[in-house]
Formats: sequence, structure tokens, C-alpha cells
Amino acid sequence: MDKIAGWNPLRELLDVRNNFDRIVESIFKPGVAFGEAYANVPAVDVYEDKNNVFVKAEIPGLKKEDMDVSLTDDILTLSSTKSETREEKKENFYRKEIREGSFSRSLEIPCEIDRDRITASYSNGVLEVILPKTPEAKKKTLKVNIK
Repeated sequence: MDKIAGWNPLRELLDVRNNFDRIVESIFKPGVAFGEAYANVPAVDVYEDKNNVFVKAEIPGLKKEDMDVSLTDDILTLSSTKSETREEKKENFYRKEIREGSFSRSLEIPCEIDRDRITASYSNGVLEVILPKTPEAKKKTLKVNIK
């Protein structure tokens, strides 16, 4: 006669944990759906001083001619397409991690920008965009007295 397996709550908790671990691993592991898409998005730093907003983006392996930087309303968009035109049929890849394809990263700029004075430079794989603030944006700082 077959035995009926008893309910084991510990086993079910372990199954839940294993499933959760697999989901987390798939998110952050390059080469898998979300992880692959996230890996193509450049890391950015956005900061400001009294006069400017600065955006620095790590975008190694591209030529400045292949990048597009645009400002629409208060959204700064960085984008590019990287493609490998060389095709070698003799090669057998065991692993291919050098990325090809396109990316687009949009960032909201926190204040009004003088659009005529925006500058951008690209050196050593880092794109730096300097967005000068308008005189009105510079005046928006308000000192609040604490009682």
C-alpha cells in the first residue's frame, strides 16, 4: 500500500526560499531577461552646485559620434547604438559578454536650464553633460529660519 506523505511546513518554506533565490539570481545575472536589459543601461551620477546641474554617465567602448544627448522639457535623454559589423564564421563563442545593441537612459532634471549653454564632453568612457541653471533657478533657494 502507498504511503501518504505528511505535510511538512519546513519543506514548503525551503521551496519558497529556493524559488525566491532563483528569481533574484535571474534579475541580477547578466544574460537573463531583466539582468541583460539592466546591464545595457549606463550608470549615472547627477549632482548640482549653485550654477549647474552635472550628469556623468559611464559609457565605455563608444565613439562620441555614436551618442545622442537631448533635452526635451525637463527630461535629459542619453542614447546610442553599438553594433559589431565584423562577422567571423570560424569563431565558436563559449561566452559572449561584450554588449551590442542600443540603450536609452532618461533623467528628470530638477530645475530650469539655460538651453543655449549646455555642453557635453566624452573622455575615457565617461560622458559629462553640464546643464547651466537659469538665473531664476539659481534664486529658488530659500533659507528657512528654525524657531
